[in-house]
Amino acid sequence: MRFATRYYRAVRSYARRAKARHDEFRMAHFMYSLPEEIRKDIGWPEQDDNRLTRGR
Repeated sequence: MRFATRYYRAVRSYARRAKARHDEFRMAHFMYSLPEEIRKDIGWPEQDDNRLTRGR
């Protein structure tokens, strides 16, 4: 029973981290799709092509 609980927690933790990465990528993609003037007004940094790669 303990093995199943640990396995479940590990899978749940992995899924949570994967969703957080996905949400961060979607938000960044949306922000970079906005015009540069709007990004500057809200304080979003310049686009860094290395940050949006898969491997991070």
